[in-house]
Amino acid sequence: MKNKIIYIKFGELTLKGKNKMNFINSLFNSVRQKLNSFSNIKILKKYDCFEITSIDGFNQTDINKIINELKTIPGIGLIIKAFCVNKDLNDLKENLLKEINSLNNFDTFKILSKRLDKTFKTSSMDVSKIIGGYILEQIKNSKVDLHNPNFKIFIEIKKDKIVFYFEKSKGLGGFPIGTNGKCLMLISGGIDSPVAAKLLLRKGMKVDFLTFVSPPHTSEKVLDKVEDLIKIITDSGSFYTPKFYVVNFTKLQHEISHIEDKSYQITLMRRYFFRIAEALKEKHEYDSIATGESLGQVASQTIESINTISSVLKNTQVLRPLLTYDKSEIIELSKKFNTYNISILPYADSCSLFVPKRPVTKPTAHKALNQEQKLEFIDDLLKSTIQNIEMLKLFNKK
Repeated sequence: MKNKIIYIKFGELTLKGKNKMNFINSLFNSVRQKLNSFSNIKILKKYDCFEITSIDGFNQTDINKIINELKTIPGIGLIIKAFCVNKDLNDLKENLLKEINSLNNFDTFKILSKRLDKTFKTSSMDVSKIIGGYILEQIKNSKVDLHNPNFKIFIEIKKDKIVFYFEKSKGLGGFPIGTNGKCLMLISGGIDSPVAAKLLLRKGMKVDFLTFVSPPHTSEKVLDKVEDLIKIITDSGSFYTPKFYVVNFTKLQHEISHIEDKSYQITLMRRYFFRIAEALKEKHEYDSIATGESLGQVASQTIESINTISSVLKNTQVLRPLLTYDKSEIIELSKKFNTYNISILPYADSCSLFVPKRPVTKPTAHKALNQEQKLEFIDDLLKSTIQNIEMLKLFNKK
């Protein structure tokens, strides 16, 4: 027997205890949903892995397509092209040699064996010695190099078979989407918030989105830009259809522009962003809100600003996945997540259009509140703005 499989190993969910099967079931549903266009494959669910079988007739292009799809699924640790053989070392030798001979020549190699079935009489170390010795006999000029080999052979002895393979591809890791709750992401058209959203998805959060526009000051293309970013972040809704809330902030924006101390304008704007986000969070029962803030990156992200802005929240946890990241690290992640080229398109959002010349870097909650109390219509405008939040349908454009 020799069967070709794609061998899926879990990410962080291997650390889970009694509720591990809930995570595995969620991940299994994600994999099945993602691969539903590959009608002939079978996906076997096991406690420590998944196996995709019935792919012996697939060409390398089809197998690579499956692997690329798997790389987009949070919760997967490793994706491996592997072979299954009978639980017999002679069978392993024969089939392993055939596969090695079909590959490019190599000079040095290393065997890494795992005896997952402890009832198998031969130890892991002895399996490596036996198979390594056989390869040395069969392949001329080959040598064992335990420290820096140019070819590795992985062998796993399982309860029902032996699995061998030569390379591993990294998955996203983390947890299946939705297993760690749901949050509302404040997203702009910039670089940071899309990256933060992607990181939260990888940690198992279901992420919905909230953005602010100020027509006619902001272009209609801003919404198209944010929608395109959400498509990339959520893989065009492959696992769920995210909600996308749009707030027309123009009237609040104009009222805030009347404050005495113009340096507080962005601080007050963001305080009202948070008030609106909290209202949505309470209405739709989100576990938290989230932002793309990075400590000290701009004036509104100093620790004093973060504290002053967050002080308006009554019962809401704010997640900040990028808090300790440098800008260069965030840019690198945005390129990895394929959001960078859209994020740098020149369509300004509400915040960037209304930044004062000298924004305050150490605001206080007392002074911010004092200025808000002098705005005669602000409370009514806030209430009206919340009542008129629009939810856009995503992924329905032709």
